[in-house]
Amino acid sequence: MTARVEQSVAVLRTVAGRTDPTAPLPLAAIARPAGIGLSTASRLCAELADAGLLRRADGYGTYGVGARAVALSGRAAAALGPTVHFELHRLAQDTAETVVLAAPETGGARIVATVASGWTLHVPALIGDRVDDPRRALVRAASPDGTGEVIVESQIGRAVEIAVALTAPDGRRVAVLAVSLPVYRAARARPRIRRLLTDARHAFERALARTHRPEPAHDAAPAADAAPARGDDPSAAPIRAIEAAARMAEVVAASPRSVAAAAAAVGMRLDRARRLADALVRTGLLARDAETDALHVDPAIHAWHRAAFAPTLALDGPARTAAAAERVGACVFVTTLTGMRSFTMLEHIEPLGEGLRMSPWLGRPHPLVGSDGGPTLAMDFDAPQLAQLFPRRHGAGEYEQFVRRVERVRADGTLTMRSIDEFGITSVSAPVRDAAGLVAAAACIVGATEDVSSRLPELREAARALAADLSRDLGATCAASIPVSAGVEFAPIPSPR
Repeated sequence: MTARVEQSVAVLRTVAGRTDPTAPLPLAAIARPAGIGLSTASRLCAELADAGLLRRADGYGTYGVGARAVALSGRAAAALGPTVHFELHRLAQDTAETVVLAAPETGGARIVATVASGWTLHVPALIGDRVDDPRRALVRAASPDGTGEVIVESQIGRAVEIAVALTAPDGRRVAVLAVSLPVYRAARARPRIRRLLTDARHAFERALARTHRPEPAHDAAPAADAAPARGDDPSAAPIRAIEAAARMAEVVAASPRSVAAAAAAVGMRLDRARRLADALVRTGLLARDAETDALHVDPAIHAWHRAAFAPTLALDGPARTAAAAERVGACVFVTTLTGMRSFTMLEHIEPLGEGLRMSPWLGRPHPLVGSDGGPTLAMDFDAPQLAQLFPRRHGAGEYEQFVRRVERVRADGTLTMRSIDEFGITSVSAPVRDAAGLVAAAACIVGATEDVSSRLPELREAARALAADLSRDLGATCAASIPVSAGVEFAPIPSPR
């Protein structure tokens, strides 16, 4: 059982741990890094696909990441997600440089989140990419052997990298936060970046202390090897090794817990759960807290759902936006947050009457203030966060109007607004959530004010429906994620001035 589980995890990591985990990967490219033969890889891929962790791609013998693995990634990232969302955007806003969060891997680090620099000349970073150059600060800070320096710095070619390790309460290095920038901008920016990284490190480690509290074990573990939560018959045969491993990873991703608590949650005998946990720890998919002995999911898998975001939208989004646009007779745009700007990822432009046409926005950024989906994209930032992030070039009046719109979309689930940049245009937007439950995009329906004003209820429902469809594509339903704003009391947002 344990050997099969370890091989399966190696296969899953090979497919899911890429900059585009949805792209078809042939068996030969899966077997090689996993250290197994083609026939073994074929059998394991088939079983992983049956379990929903992989997806059979169009090409014969090719596989991409499965919906269940995307959901697992989102579930694992959900607790730390709001901190990642804010701290990376805060650093990017305050430095204007590329900000990277990476998770340690043997001999290197895996990029799990990033906010790109807004400069034309910048240092690139891709979610899902593995960094293994030992000269880089990112790799040196990720090393379990560590370094005596609190903040590590490197210069390779014309790029400077300044990094700080993030540690769990038991002292394990679980992530690295870094700012990367061209060398010619580093001399002036270095002291400020080091201060900002130190502040962010403290914020992350406070969040890690909260999220690493283990779930207590149940008083009595079931004797059978069944999983009632997934509808199995308690009298049925024991669940297969790969399925059992997936279930254990899922419950640990939802909340760190002891082996006994995980066994009770899954419905598995304790002796089997211990063997399974040992195997998953050897693979690195799970780790044990040195103080509490609780199990945690490897932060490197947080990259899976984020890396799948853009390819999934590109694959499923065009047909959905076209159908929505044709159904309501208006234009549809799907935008995402890039720094503190709105970036159009999808669009479908419908004719708005004889002699009129909407300008295309595909691939174009726009300031968050004035963007159709801007307040919707910002709705997961709490009051003090939004006050810090709001661009200083805008006045108090624009800030107050933006705040009112953020509060409205939180309350109503959609936002209707007339363009502040151009008279005669009205938009309706709704939040698209990813597998971690965070707002990942805004679904915007846009039309001429004289046309859409008389049918706003219809357009609001269409925006909600499109956002829900795109959220399901991204794994939000599979992850059973709770929106960040659900159950949270958002106080009135104060002035940042």
